[in-house]
Amino acid sequence: MDTQGNMETPPYQRQQQNLKILFVEDDPESTELFVSCFAEEYDILTAASAEEAFEVFKQESDITMVLSDQNMPGMSGVDLLTRIYEQQPDIIRIIITGYIDISDTIDAINKGHIYQFILKPWDIVQMRMILGQAAQTWVLTKENRMLHDQVFEQNRLLTETNQQCRISEENLRNLSTALLNAREDEQKRISMELHDELGQALAALKLQIRVMKNEFSGTEQCPTELVSDWLDLFRASINEIIENVRRLSRNLSPVIIDDLGLDAALENIVRNFTDIFTITCSFHPEPLGAIHSTDGQRLVYRLVQETLNNIGKHSEADHIDFTIRVDDKQATLKLTDNGRGFDYQEIVNRRPEHKGIGLTAMTERVNMLGGTVDINSEVGRGTTVFFTIPLDSDLVRGNLTTDNVS
Repeated sequence: MDTQGNMETPPYQRQQQNLKILFVEDDPESTELFVSCFAEEYDILTAASAEEAFEVFKQESDITMVLSDQNMPGMSGVDLLTRIYEQQPDIIRIIITGYIDISDTIDAINKGHIYQFILKPWDIVQMRMILGQAAQTWVLTKENRMLHDQVFEQNRLLTETNQQCRISEENLRNLSTALLNAREDEQKRISMELHDELGQALAALKLQIRVMKNEFSGTEQCPTELVSDWLDLFRASINEIIENVRRLSRNLSPVIIDDLGLDAALENIVRNFTDIFTITCSFHPEPLGAIHSTDGQRLVYRLVQETLNNIGKHSEADHIDFTIRVDDKQATLKLTDNGRGFDYQEIVNRRPEHKGIGLTAMTERVNMLGGTVDINSEVGRGTTVFFTIPLDSDLVRGNLTTDNVS
């Protein structure tokens, strides 16, 4: 019932007035009778032959029922309905005939999948009942097909979602493993640098002090010039140690962002990159002041750092172009090198455990910023990395921290 307490109209009755019927009959009087009886209930099209009816059928896309006389000049009613069934099997097909023959009945069922036989002369009340049942069948069939399609689509989406979840879980496991390995490698690298550089520098300083002590041993007065030389030597050694400590500190945490800001930090990393790898760089930045949060700034810094490291280690390039553009909605960072390039699609298609951590970590950082990364590369034709970062994301604006990102 509706809200007023009235019985709701069944769905086939609600749609019945919109249903279109094609009535095929070579007898004008029978056609006129059918139209006069049912024109108010249905949208009726007529044809005087099977050939004419088929042409009407091809032009009209929303016919729901075809009622055809069996015995007509040329094509028979069963042949017409068979052709219609082959093109639109959902249309309700009804034969009107003056006699019933069992062989004709079986032939019609097998060939045309006939819904109903109606004997001539047909009765108006019986015809109205048959049309109502046919209309109900068509509407229910249509609704059932729609539900079937919806269920099929939902199952398809569910299957895709499950597959994506499995892929994400596998990627997460591989990324976790890669991160653990990367941390171990980083700790090993820091340990070696502490031993080889700081350790050696401090050992050399200790040796210099011992030499100075031996040189001054037994001397009551030390020449001022000699003391000054030793102090200069100590100062140079200490400065070298300080620079090594600063370099290690910058690699572990970009404190320059806190001191001077993201723009200055990027200029510094580009300058260090060109010094270390002897690769020239055309750097054309626009200010990134719209990235307010410290976490967002550090993620952008790491994106550039990772990209430059990959270029320096793998590209064999001698020049890169680095541009930063900022508008009201987004910041875009574009890095293009003239190196050897690589088959990006081949790397994308690799199993997760064979992709390495570089591209995966880069993608994860961009996702945390709510942005995208596009990589275009061809063997022998260089590589372009294009980052797009929306300025309205929570992490960029400072409403979210990396501790809250899952």
